[in-house]
Amino acid sequence: MGIIDEIKNIPNLYHVKGCTTSQIKEAQKELGIIFPEEFIDYVKEYGAISFYGTEWMGLNVEGYLNVVEATRQEREMNDHFPKDCFVIENQGIEGLVAVVDEKGLVYNLQYDKKEFICNSLSDYLRMCGNRAANK
Repeated sequence: MGIIDEIKNIPNLYHVKGCTTSQIKEAQKELGIIFPEEFIDYVKEYGAISFYGTEWMGLNVEGYLNVVEATRQEREMNDHFPKDCFVIENQGIEGLVAVVDEKGLVYNLQYDKKEFICNSLSDYLRMCGNRAANK
């Protein structure tokens, strides 16, 4: 099952309108990275999503949920922010953010500590769903 099908199955999902290919290209250019395919699929369909206290960064949205703004802000505040990563979720706990690299691998980043957590955005989506179910 692809990430779009997995997102479709989330109850009480909030999302904005999906974005265009040109918005994706512009965001990649601004950040100097290439988004992994799953992220591109996700933002084309959903823009940005929120469910059960989980908020994923995306495109076609202003403010703190915009992936470009969130990643730029983290880069400015954290000298250790990896150049090949972007923010997918801000945990809101002492600088802890979930980041994704160009290969689609997901990490927790807290200041200078980068910890691998899963192999794909689909895996991370399931982790977020499990976290929400256990609240």
